[in-house]
Amino acid sequence: MIHVASDWWQTLFDEVYLITDAPFVDNPALTQQEVEVVSKLLHLQPSDRILDLCGGQGRHSIELARHVYPHTIVLDYAPFLLQRGRQSAVEADLHVMFCRGDARVLPLPDNCLDVVLLMANSFGYLANAAEDQQILNEIARVLMPGGRFLLDLTDYDHVRQHFRPHSWHEATDDVVVCWQREWEGDVIRVREMVLSKTSGLLRDRGYAERLYQPDQLRKLLHLAGLTNFQLHPDAFIHDPDANTDYGLATHRMIITVNKV
Repeated sequence: MIHVASDWWQTLFDEVYLITDAPFVDNPALTQQEVEVVSKLLHLQPSDRILDLCGGQGRHSIELARHVYPHTIVLDYAPFLLQRGRQSAVEADLHVMFCRGDARVLPLPDNCLDVVLLMANSFGYLANAAEDQQILNEIARVLMPGGRFLLDLTDYDHVRQHFRPHSWHEATDDVVVCWQREWEGDVIRVREMVLSKTSGLLRDRGYAERLYQPDQLRKLLHLAGLTNFQLHPDAFIHDPDANTDYGLATHRMIITVNKV
């Protein structure tokens, strides 16, 4: 069995992560496409107050700011990504707020936001499934009545049908990333080995993601007070036969809901 520490998410997202996942998380054309989809699905307005939850280096928020959505907050736990995002926003001369926090206990008052985004498979990382419900409850708490929430995560059925226990890709001319995957219950565990042709082994560690089927998510969201469930299963799809391996992000589903 692949060993995964329960707090793996607290330390994984660093400079190596931006190399291994660069085709997904450091891809301006892809980010622009995703923001255009989000804007249309949520009917975003320039006055909307938006939380980019678990937003990393703020790639979506910075792109939103370029699209004249200036009231955006990026909240993430990873100091390295937050600092990278601040630098990018300054270099682009855009106003985006970055703050560190835990999605289970948001440092925001009740009913203060119009929109919350939880993008790029950033849900299902915690060891206890009850903590996923806690995150959804917090999202509902900070949304205004009628506020919109968009959840972007792995398509459960697609992963089941196309599960790959082993894969690899060349992240750069120097760096190769190898993945070993195990599926147990509703959790996929991944061993990630990052190798440099010049420097040797850069990383060998595990991480995990809990996958949800749409009906399960509908129930969790309803418990949080989030309704008008809409599933958008084909919004973000990457070619599984392409040279780049997007892993669990190859085929994602988007869910949109509203606060009662």
